[in-house]
Amino acid sequence: MRSNPLIGAAVSLAIAAAAAMWLVLQWVARDGLFDVLGYAMHAMTLLAVFALIAGLAVALLFRRFARVRADLLAGRNVIARWSVGAAEFEVFTARAIAADRADKRGALALVVGLVILIFGAFALFDPEVAPAMLGMAGVVALLMAGAYLLGGRVMRRQLEPASREVIVGTDGLMLNGVLHVWSAILTWLTDVDLETGPPAVLVVTYAYLARFGPQYVTVALPVPEAAVPLARQVVEQLGQRRARRSSGVRS
Repeated sequence: MRSNPLIGAAVSLAIAAAAAMWLVLQWVARDGLFDVLGYAMHAMTLLAVFALIAGLAVALLFRRFARVRADLLAGRNVIARWSVGAAEFEVFTARAIAADRADKRGALALVVGLVILIFGAFALFDPEVAPAMLGMAGVVALLMAGAYLLGGRVMRRQLEPASREVIVGTDGLMLNGVLHVWSAILTWLTDVDLETGPPAVLVVTYAYLARFGPQYVTVALPVPEAAVPLARQVVEQLGQRRARRSSGVRS
C-alpha cells in the first residue's frame, strides 16, 4: 500500500463506532426500532456485531502497518536502504510490468477456460438452461477480465516514479513508497533471494492466511550494482530470522 495506513485505521474505527452506536441504540430504544423496522432490526443487529468485530480487527492491522512504516522511514529495524537511479528504475519498471502482465494473462486464460468448460458442460447436459448458463459464464468472464485490467492498473500506479527508494527491514519493506509487511498477525516471511542478473533483483516473498489458505505475495526490488552488498546482507539477515522462527514453530 502507498497511502498512510493510519487513514485505513481511522476508517475502520469509524465503522466500528457506527456499529457500536447501533448496538447501544438497539438496547435503549428496542421497542421503537422494532415498530419501525420489524424483524429486519435483528438482521441489522447481527450485521452490526460483525462490523464491530471486523472494524476493530482491521484497525489493529492497519495500526501495525503504520508502526512498521514509521519504523522503516525513521531507520528503526532497517537492514538496508538504497536509491535507484531514474534510468535503472525505468528499466526495472518495464520488466516488472511485463512479467506481471504475463502472469495475470496466463491466470486469466486458465480461469476463463475453466468457466467456459464448466458452464458449457452444464449447457450441453441440459439445453433448457443453456441460455442462462452461457449468460452466467459471460458475466463471470467479464468480471475476471475487469479484475485483470484493474490489477494491471494498480501495478502500474505502484511503479510510477516517486521516491525510487528501497528500504528493507526486519518486519517489512518499502519500494517506491509502497509498503509491504510480513510481521502482522497471520502473515509471515517465506523466502528471500538475490538474483544477480544483470540487472540484479532482490526477490522477497511473504504470505498471509486468507479464507482458502495461504496467499503469497512476491516483491521484486531493483538492486543497483553499488547496492549488491546491501542486498546480500538482507538475504543473510532475513534468512537467519526466518530460520529461527521456523525452528521455534517446530519446537
